[in-house]
Amino acid sequence: MLKLQILIKYYMLTFLLIDSISGFLRIYLSITNPLFNIGYWIRGPILVLFILYYLNKLYKNNLFYDELLSLILFLFFILNTLFFYVESPSLKMLIENLTYLLRFQFLLFLYVFLKNRMNLSIFFTRKIITLNFVFFVLNLSVGFLFGFGLESYRFQGTSKGMFQGGNPVSILNLIFFTFYLLDGSMRKKILPVSFAIFNAFIIASKSVFGFLIPIFYALKRNAMSINKIISYSLFIIVLLFTFSLMVDKTVDLYESRFGLNIKKSISAAEKVGGLYNNQILNRIASINFRRYASLNIQMKESFNDLQTFVIGKSFAGQNLFWRERGEFWFTNASMDFFDFFFKYGIIGTIIFLLIFSRLPLNLFLNSHIRDKVAIILFFAYSFFGGHVIDSVTSGSLFYYLLASINSKKCEF
Repeated sequence: MLKLQILIKYYMLTFLLIDSISGFLRIYLSITNPLFNIGYWIRGPILVLFILYYLNKLYKNNLFYDELLSLILFLFFILNTLFFYVESPSLKMLIENLTYLLRFQFLLFLYVFLKNRMNLSIFFTRKIITLNFVFFVLNLSVGFLFGFGLESYRFQGTSKGMFQGGNPVSILNLIFFTFYLLDGSMRKKILPVSFAIFNAFIIASKSVFGFLIPIFYALKRNAMSINKIISYSLFIIVLLFTFSLMVDKTVDLYESRFGLNIKKSISAAEKVGGLYNNQILNRIASINFRRYASLNIQMKESFNDLQTFVIGKSFAGQNLFWRERGEFWFTNASMDFFDFFFKYGIIGTIIFLLIFSRLPLNLFLNSHIRDKVAIILFFAYSFFGGHVIDSVTSGSLFYYLLASINSKKCEF
């Protein structure tokens, strides 16, 4: 019998390949029914195995604390779904809720299983990063060069390959760039770093500004070594000779790619006069206007309605909340922790955060700089950008990296 640990290893090595095939079937064969989705056929059986595994561990009183919390949250998800179905019977909403909670629960079980039941070596981590980065680059490059797949954020001339979500693609590229830039000698990683930079151009996401953070740590590391002094000196000399040309090209590149995204957000904010009385806050909010506008409305609803505050509105309930207001494309604030609170209330949010609280802070602080920066960027993007913690595309790597820095286990 195939061990669950081995199955999870194969999954982690191929999760982006799985999403690529799933996206192809959905885009070019119009197969949208979950029954024919390869992602569901692979993650579904694994989820069933997770449930059986943890129920068996519960029966034997052999659970880690965060594993018990993940089971409690799973129970809450089910009760939440049943409550809203009884309150407002709708088969469509029931299917929406079940599809979402099973996908999210798969990621939670994956996280606690990786953290508590597997030995995650840096060799295996590099293997995961390398294989999935190959699938990632092929998707984006083929999509960009041959018009294959989907455009990023509906911007002409961009690509996110076969992947369904733009945000998961953006954060994954940022994490790949961070990992390769900070993992050992830069000379040995120049090729994947270059591909990640090219990917950023293909995607044309505002996440490109996040590249500055790992670059800062890369420059900070051994900043005064002889090799770096020589490299910096040569770079400055070349920069002085090509400064004017580079400035013009950089401005054109910014305006034609990343500037489009920002201008769209600022234009939307200006049409309604901003969100706040303070003009400085309006200028900051305009960069991500739709998210902040949605967030304000959602939070007002949550704090004005006791039921929504306590147990949320469910995944389908959040979609309905926005559709009733005439919004059919963006049915969330795209800020993960706030969206989760709106879906599952204060009860679900507390349980969810308690699962993360089981990760010892000292292990995080003592982990390798590449892991710390990657995880911080994941959390930051999840907080401000969204579609990270509940997306199997980016969530699989997010929860893996979070679990990989843990080595000390606390038995419940």
